[in-house]
Amino acid sequence: MKTCFKCGCTKELNLFHKHSGMKDGRLNKCAECVVKDVDAWRLKNPDCRAKEHARIRKKKGFQTRDEYLTKRKTNAKGRKVSSLQYAHKRRLQQERHTVTELDELVFIEACDVRNRRKALTGFDWHIDHIVPINYKSACGLHNAFNLQVVPASWNIKKKHTNMNEFWISGY
Repeated sequence: MKTCFKCGCTKELNLFHKHSGMKDGRLNKCAECVVKDVDAWRLKNPDCRAKEHARIRKKKGFQTRDEYLTKRKTNAKGRKVSSLQYAHKRRLQQERHTVTELDELVFIEACDVRNRRKALTGFDWHIDHIVPINYKSACGLHNAFNLQVVPASWNIKKKHTNMNEFWISGY
């Protein structure tokens, strides 16, 4: 049992917060009084918690949701296009094929066309290889002359077939 110096009530020891600086290891103020004091302090200082959260966010480099959304809107490319560009460059490096300015320009334009077509039509479009990279009779390159923008449903049905064979088969 312990007596709270704030309210003067004698209560069980487990109703007091732990405090290593006290002789018995418990605070001299009961948990109810601590909660009341904290509530009163927060009413007197309403913006203090917001300032503390802003300070911690700045220190750790976090963004608020509004900051994230404004940054995302200003980034015109978007995550999908930037990841596609990264994959495009990685594939070219793996094939030991040098990336030309034309390849980069055509790929960026294909991404833009894909996004515009999706906005106009309301369904997905893919950037596809005319001659597939992995094909039984001829392997296509991942360059400007082998790219096309097609509906996603066609590309999924086409799989790893040549575009000419895909049309002949009647998809």
